[in-house]
Amino acid sequence: MDQNRSFKFESGFPGFPGLRRFRLEWDDSLAPLEWLVSVEDPDVRFIVVNPMFFKPNYAPRLTKEHMGSLGIHKKDDLRILVIVTLKENFEQSTANLASPLMFNTSEYKAVQLLFDDGMYSTAEPIFAEEAAC
Repeated sequence: MDQNRSFKFESGFPGFPGLRRFRLEWDDSLAPLEWLVSVEDPDVRFIVVNPMFFKPNYAPRLTKEHMGSLGIHKKDDLRILVIVTLKENFEQSTANLASPLMFNTSEYKAVQLLFDDGMYSTAEPIFAEEAAC
């Protein structure tokens, strides 16, 4: 995936009217976290992560309509990330598993899904699985 390319959120980015183009920026010091930065307003940025890093059984209910809306025809073109909320005490940081970001990595389209089925939390502790061990 070309990090210089931006992804277009066709229906906009929830809560940020007018912002449609975002790019993913990798920062080794944040790994495995990444930045999702607005091309139109670089001050608007989010920390995102692959949810499988802390929730290996994460499986949002993606429909054919979700896949079709992004033009995803093969699984390899799909990348799912979630927005992270960093806390002052890093171990208390959370991720929004109820609203995953779907990326079509071949056509550079993206969408944020909003699930309200109660299956996942908007503030899922990132380190909860670790603490339970």
